[in-house]
Amino acid sequence: MGYWAKIISGTALLASFSFAQTYDLPIIFVDTKQKCLDKNVTEKIPATMRVLDGKTNNVADSAKGTLYDIGIKVRGQSSAMFPKPGYSVEVRDDKGEGMDVSMFGLPPADDWVLHGPYVDKSMLRNALAYWLFRQAGRYAPRTKHFDLYINGVYRGVYVMVEKIKRGKYRVNVSKLKETDIAGDSLTGGYIWAFDKVGTNTGGGGSNNQGGIQAEGFNTSDGLNVILHYPKKANIQKEQEEYLKKYLNDLEALFKNGKNGDGFDKYVDLGSAVDYVLHQEITNNGDSYWCSFFLHKPKDKTKNGVFTEGKVTLGPPWDFNLAMSNGGMMGFGGSGNSWQIESSSKSGNGGMWGMGGGSLIAPKWLTGMWKRSDYQSELKKRWAELRSGVWHTKVMDAYLDSMKTYLTKAAERNFKRWPNLGKNSGQNDPDPEPMKYCNSSSGGMGMGMGGNNADTWEGEVEHLRKKMKERMQWMDQQLGFTEPSSPIVTQPVDPSIHEPDWENDKKKDSIPDNNPPQDIADNFSRLSPTNYFDVNGDMLEIQTSLGGTFALIDLNGTVLYKTRIKKGLTTMKIPGKAKNTHWIATLNGKMLGR
Repeated sequence: MGYWAKIISGTALLASFSFAQTYDLPIIFVDTKQKCLDKNVTEKIPATMRVLDGKTNNVADSAKGTLYDIGIKVRGQSSAMFPKPGYSVEVRDDKGEGMDVSMFGLPPADDWVLHGPYVDKSMLRNALAYWLFRQAGRYAPRTKHFDLYINGVYRGVYVMVEKIKRGKYRVNVSKLKETDIAGDSLTGGYIWAFDKVGTNTGGGGSNNQGGIQAEGFNTSDGLNVILHYPKKANIQKEQEEYLKKYLNDLEALFKNGKNGDGFDKYVDLGSAVDYVLHQEITNNGDSYWCSFFLHKPKDKTKNGVFTEGKVTLGPPWDFNLAMSNGGMMGFGGSGNSWQIESSSKSGNGGMWGMGGGSLIAPKWLTGMWKRSDYQSELKKRWAELRSGVWHTKVMDAYLDSMKTYLTKAAERNFKRWPNLGKNSGQNDPDPEPMKYCNSSSGGMGMGMGGNNADTWEGEVEHLRKKMKERMQWMDQQLGFTEPSSPIVTQPVDPSIHEPDWENDKKKDSIPDNNPPQDIADNFSRLSPTNYFDVNGDMLEIQTSLGGTFALIDLNGTVLYKTRIKKGLTTMKIPGKAKNTHWIATLNGKMLGR
């Protein structure tokens, strides 16, 4: 079930960080060439990065690591003021241009995020949240934990995270060319976020430059649309106007007393259900008003069938303060209530003075939430996920494996950052400040992380406990009883965990201007070749795998089973499965719609 299921044994931790220490995680060594790297640096500075990625890794072997030229800067806004911030990294070639490389076996890319779990003292919240979304059969950034050194100084345990960007193994939407300014070519793909201003400009913290006009636009409801693909500097006028009108037309369905009839012509319903359930199960205090990524694939006609690329919610992003980790006035989901309802009132962003009314949940999403047809789909999907890939025992297996995997690493990290049992946040002192910077420790800041436990193991168990409490509360709200054992434990497509990108190198090397080889949009499905649709009383199953297809009810009873071949299979819904809630499986794994 991926790298988290592996139990990696490390050598005993030495009393102090000696030069010969052996680590049980990969190690990254960054050298800034005596330049300052802090939140005041607004542009990526040139540096080098060496990567050691063996079963065990020795600090003394740093020179043996794979060497890359990089650009690096502090990332984030509020998190940029943590003493252990995150970093944005671009891998560069000898001309200073971005260069795609694989990190820790993940698919190649030039942009990576080095997430520094500081206020999340379990060091698992982002990894767990992304894993849960992938379990639902949708793409979320993959993660790998590692130890980080910057300029020879140990910075603790970090998490390599795939940056949200367009790509076959990330957000799989079509390239949008400068010439795509009319017709179907204009309709996608787009990636944006409803977010705080300053996401794409300046450095970390409050270095916002140019306002919303420098990053995107406002919708008719005043929401900040931060453009991620194409970015503001690259998007054509016709493309921006198309996306703006599309979103404004969607918002208009819920204005002037309208209840949103026709919303499903604009919004991919399946993604809107899965994304909301995911934000709610993680009890994410940032949900719906910031770090809210969406994308829109291109409209296409294939074999005479027109498919509209709709607004698709996700991938999810940023869970530092989720899962009952909010130390700031209950911020971060410490109580039992629907985040979508609280985020639709004044907006967390407005409450903290970071944008007023623009930082609230989209009215079209909260309008959908109030509709009976949406609530019906929400309850059905919750039952499917909780009966299988979101079952308590499946989550326990993940947390148990990660707990074993990170035990030694956690011991190292909290010797470096002794903040267990403390409310932690912005401008906390750094026991060993960054080299080459005249930064001061302490000062005005904001305590953000919860004071949950005095040990790392206690932090993990607090996370587990709060997740289970949240699941049980949602069960009660949505009228569901969890079965004693999960029906299925994994989604059908393994590429959402460990992509087999090595076998696609030849295909990916074909120029993008060769139409027969263009990678098709997935229209919110992770894999465009493994899914099913229900049309009336007919089932349409598309698969590149073939094998045993089965319909299983929520009690685990097999209602129907048959062998299917690769390609498209069409059949009537079997009599036993009619008027029954079932999960579709292929070769024993959950098959997505």
